[in-house]
Amino acid sequence: KIRDKPAYGPALMSYVWFGLQFGALVATLLVGPVLTKGGAKLPFVLATVPMSFIIVPLLRNYLEETPRTAEDIAAARQKCVDYPETSFLCIFMFLGTLVLTVLGLVYEEPSVNAPAAAIVASVMLIAFSVLLRPIIAKVNAFFLVQSSMTFSVSGASFYFYTDGPEQYPEGPHFSKWFYTTAFGLVSTAFTLLGIYTYQRYASTWSYRWLLLSSNLVLCILNLLDVVMFSRTNIAIGIPDHMFLLGAGAFQQMVYQWQWMPGIVINSQLCPSGMEATMYALLAGCHNLGQTISYSLGGLLLEVLDCQPSGAKSESSQFDKLWIASLISTVTPMFTLLAVPWLIPDAKQTDKLLDDSDRDATLGSLWRRWRGG
Repeated sequence: KIRDKPAYGPALMSYVWFGLQFGALVATLLVGPVLTKGGAKLPFVLATVPMSFIIVPLLRNYLEETPRTAEDIAAARQKCVDYPETSFLCIFMFLGTLVLTVLGLVYEEPSVNAPAAAIVASVMLIAFSVLLRPIIAKVNAFFLVQSSMTFSVSGASFYFYTDGPEQYPEGPHFSKWFYTTAFGLVSTAFTLLGIYTYQRYASTWSYRWLLLSSNLVLCILNLLDVVMFSRTNIAIGIPDHMFLLGAGAFQQMVYQWQWMPGIVINSQLCPSGMEATMYALLAGCHNLGQTISYSLGGLLLEVLDCQPSGAKSESSQFDKLWIASLISTVTPMFTLLAVPWLIPDAKQTDKLLDDSDRDATLGSLWRRWRGG
């Protein structure tokens, strides 16, 4: 109902994501001791307890669902006929995801998966931009391109952080407990702080100003990864543990300032009567962009010969990791040049669609080409 009461949109999204991250913090605190005391199966058993809590709001119908009559079902099906473009996009999204999944299972070579991912991204970008109404198409294009261009280097950075002296003598040699649990706790805590500060100070900013400022600040903070991967922090006397905790904490906090307006604007761009379908398409496109970033990041690491595996004496595999990190940091910034054109000039508490808007394809390029 964010579209009906846009002034509460940022607060509602902050509430939802704060709750999710708080749950993640509790899980991170508990999973280590539970694994140690009870083995690998006990966490799954214990997880069924909080999962079962959902039964209460479902049975009490907190979602305010009403039984559908035959006429309601017929009307819902008629929407698929009246708006065939959205149905086509759903099928198209499924096929694109299926192609990438099959290729990822069959082929391990980034030289195969990355071009395929780039093709899928391009086709999706064109399809969504042609078939959706301009304001929705532009916002979707911005987040799809930006998430796709944030090349992931996590495949190599994990070994950079956790390789021992035999594998990488010059490395930070973090224990897996420190890298997953201690660093995870600090990151999650600062994620909560990021959501709080967003709601407290930035929830009334315009979309353009918040996306521009948060992306620029996050770019500067991500350059700290370059400092770590090039071992410059050791050269200037900053210990690895302190450097990672400090850099990672503030990166997570600022990332929330970048993430939250995207969630709010996607919620605002769901026409009445098509909320679930439209939000699924927009969120799916963003998630697809993240999947594509992993494929493109894998190719980048292969080109730079950064392919560690935990083998002994693999120091040379990290020589150019800092270059990969630098490229991953800089490339998303090019999308900021398109912010004035792709992102609406509105505050996060403004209404972007009229109450009568029920067509996600109104005024689309496809409709205009057909004279509709």
